[in-house]
Amino acid sequence: MNYSEEELREYKIQNFKERLKFIDDYTNWLKKTPNKEWSRQQNKILSR
Repeated sequence: MNYSEEELREYKIQNFKERLKFIDDYTNWLKKTPNKEWSRQQNKILSR
């Protein structure tokens, strides 16, 4: 598929917004979740 320059620019902007939202949601989750819980989840990811 060929995308126009404008379509690619819009995709890039949307992707950036989604990343920022994910980061914001994740940091909010970290703030309200006990250390024991999120550290257990991080350990699962890092131990793969």
